[in-house]
Amino acid sequence: MSLMKRFYTDRYLHIRSFSTQVALTLAACAALYAYHSPEFYQLHLSWWDIGLIPLGIYVGGVSAVFIHNATHNSFPWKWLNETCGYLSGIHQLWGFMGWKLIHLVHHQYSDNVDMDPHPPGELSFWQFTRQMFLHSSRKISARYREHWGDNLQTHRLQKTVTILFPIMAFSNLLMWYLLLGPAVFVFFYIPSYISNHLLFVGVNYTAHPKDPATGDSKAANLNEKPFHKVANFFWFGIYFHGNHHRRPQYFNPRHMPVNPPRLRPEDVELAA
Repeated sequence: MSLMKRFYTDRYLHIRSFSTQVALTLAACAALYAYHSPEFYQLHLSWWDIGLIPLGIYVGGVSAVFIHNATHNSFPWKWLNETCGYLSGIHQLWGFMGWKLIHLVHHQYSDNVDMDPHPPGELSFWQFTRQMFLHSSRKISARYREHWGDNLQTHRLQKTVTILFPIMAFSNLLMWYLLLGPAVFVFFYIPSYISNHLLFVGVNYTAHPKDPATGDSKAANLNEKPFHKVANFFWFGIYFHGNHHRRPQYFNPRHMPVNPPRLRPEDVELAA
């Protein structure tokens, strides 16, 4: 059963997913804590730690691409889609299921101000950076209430989700610290998390530009600025967002042929 169907048929979907993630991650935390000696968690800095920062930035972008492509089953095998999706979800702290659900709704109602989970609207880039996650979560919560009813049971279940979510995020964060140790956590994981979030914000904010004539937004391909060229090269055409919305299953939308613009009748007459 697809995730969207499960969302509309299983009112305990979020609770089941988040609680399972918490249980598995805490078990991993206990195993890692037992495995490593106390000396492993003492902070020892060396010059090469600085070199972890660009690596972390790159991996943060790869995490964005992998969870995105796993959502659309772009990997050749189901087990690889699940593995990459869940690992990326743990890296991003909020899990695969929650990210996947928001992204599928985004495709379903792309650029619809009322239904899209994260339309830029009139927000500045930094306002959007601060609000994208919260706004997306609120939109999904609102759809849940609309479907299951704005009643006492619904409110209790959603309150349980709001309690479980930070516990899940913290347990995921703790697992990375226990796995990597303090130096690698600071110089690798934190830059990877920041770059991941900013890349998602950048794509959702800039790759849905408004038409100056109509004011409507639409997914577009961006490859003109130096940053877009670098990002598309290292992160599998991530800013070819128009192509992605046309054919979501493409792993690298950069390599998908772009349809030429349609000529208006007056353009044909001028060309003649």
